Amino acid sequence: MTISIAPASAAELLAAADQVAQVYQATFAEAPFHEQQADFQRFAVSLIAHANRSGFQACLAQDPHTHQVLGFSYGYTSQAGQWWHDTVAARLQAHEVRRWFTHCFEIVTLAVPPSLQGQGIGGRLHDGLLAHIPHQTAVLSTFQEETAARQLYRSRGWQTIREGFVFPGGTRPFVVLGRTLLPSIEAAATAYVSEE
Repeated sequence: MTISIAPASAAELLAAADQVAQVYQATFAEAPFHEQQADFQRFAVSLIAHANRSGFQACLAQDPHTHQVLGFSYGYTSQAGQWWHDTVAARLQAHEVRRWFTHCFEIVTLAVPPSLQGQGIGGRLHDGLLAHIPHQTAVLSTFQEETAARQLYRSRGWQTIREGFVFPGGTRPFVVLGRTLLPSIEAAATAYVSEE
C-alpha cells in the first residue's frame, strides 16, 4: 500500500478529526495501552484545544487515493500553564527545566494502528513532524516499558530525562524523553569562540 506523509495545518487536522479519532482508538485500545472509551472521548475533546495552541504542527499519513487517515502525529510549543508541561517541569531540577523546556516543542501524540506498524510509517510521521520546527528541543512522554514507540524514539536519538514518572491519577510508569533540535544560543556561542 502506498502511503503519503504530509504536514497538516490545524484546520486540516480538525477537518479529519473523526478519522484521526478512529486511528487513535485503533492504536491505543490494544496492548500495552488498553485505553478505554473515556480516554478516547478525552482525546477527541483535547484535540480541539491542542490545535489552537501556539506552534501547533501536525503530520498525516493518508491513502493518496481515498485520503483515508492511516496515522498521525502532532504537537505544539510547550509552555508554562499547560498541564503536561507544568506536571513534568515541577518534578525536574531547575537546570533540567532550563535545558529541555526553553523554546521547546512538545510531541503530544504519534499514532499508527498495530495493523500498519512495521512499515516505517511511524518514523516518517516523526521525522515529518520535526522537519521544519524552529524549536531548540523536543520533549514527550511514553510508557516506560519496551514498546514499538520506545524503539522508534531510541532510533531517532531521544534521551531519557526521567524514568518512573507516574502522572497524577495514574499508576503506570512513563519515561520522559528529550531530543535536541537546534543548538542553544550559549552552545552556538561557545562553538563559535572555540573555532576562532
